[in-house]
Order: sequence, then C-alpha cells, then structure tokens
Amino acid sequence: MTDTVDHPGFWDEKYVNEQAGWDLKTPTPVFIDLLNESKFIKPCKMLIPGCGKGYDAVAAALRGYDVTGVDFSTAAVSFAAGLAAEANVKINFIVEDIFNLSEEIFSFDAVYDYTTFCAINPERREEYADKLARLIKPRGKFIAILFPIDGMEGGPPFNIDPVEFYTNFSHHFKLEYSSRIINSIKPRRGKEMLQVYIRK
Repeated sequence: MTDTVDHPGFWDEKYVNEQAGWDLKTPTPVFIDLLNESKFIKPCKMLIPGCGKGYDAVAAALRGYDVTGVDFSTAAVSFAAGLAAEANVKINFIVEDIFNLSEEIFSFDAVYDYTTFCAINPERREEYADKLARLIKPRGKFIAILFPIDGMEGGPPFNIDPVEFYTNFSHHFKLEYSSRIINSIKPRRGKEMLQVYIRK
C-alpha cells in the first residue's frame, strides 16, 4: 500500500469513485476555529499541501488569506477550482507532488496540514518535515491537525505517533501549542490533536 500512495493515480481513483473517506465535504471545524480566533495565525501567505477538494482553502481565502493549494490528484484540484470559483475567491491551485514543489519559487508564512501527513508513505515523513521547513519562512507557522493518533493499523490513513511527529518536526520547528481538546467531528473525537509550530 505504501508504494501505491506515492502515485497520483491512486488518489485520483479514490476521488473519482467517491472513496475519499477523509473528505468531510465541508471545511474542518478545528481549522475554522483557528481562522476565526486569529490566535495563532492571521491573514498571510498560506500553503495547504494535500488540499483535496479545497474546502479549507476556500474558507481561508474568504477570510483574507493568500492561499496556495497543492494536490497531485487532478480530480481533487479540478473540484477545488470550481469550489473557489463559486465562492468568488482567488486561490492558486497546483497539481503537483508536494515533494516536487520548488522552494526556490515558493515561500510561505504558514502551512496548514490535515490528513496529508497521515496519507504520505510513512517512510517519507522526515523528508516531508524537511520539505515544509524549506517552504516556510523563518518565524512562519506550521499548523497541523494530527489524525489518526489512536494506534489504528494499516492505512492510509497511517497512524501518527505524536512523539514521532514532534521528533520529525523539532529539527526545524519549535512547538508553540499542543492540545487534544479540539472541535473534532464526532467520528474523530479522541483520535486527533492540534499542534502549532514556529519555524526556527
């Protein structure tokens, strides 16, 4: 399975066949709370890797964020672009493997990750942390909703050990906030947590 998730065809098939079980079909409540509270992030240049159908990207754009959404599923990005057009917001959607995104061209004040870290090949997690570090400006924010953290076997989504997650990102980031008490949707309560990091 880990070999399969490295290829866009796997994800395109999920979206086309309505098998994207991670897709909430609405913005993520935890992310909406973050946007509305403006406690950790304020309107800025934001990257959403693995943006999927773009619900969170549109929510951020509607609140004044300059959003770039990246996903290597053409089907997902096509839907996301249509969603943005309906909402009359401008979002830079890119069909690309996040590992191939050029840090020489792109630089962001914040990155928001939900159901992306858990979807990539677990063997590439440290590489992913290094990649985001190169895409985020110094003192920029990395917002992550860790899911699933309940020890679930198999995947995707692949289980996330919060300690391992911290180890992967602490090389380049300082942990600012961590909490399991968040506004999760009912099926995911107790299975996820919010962490906010600052780029060193």
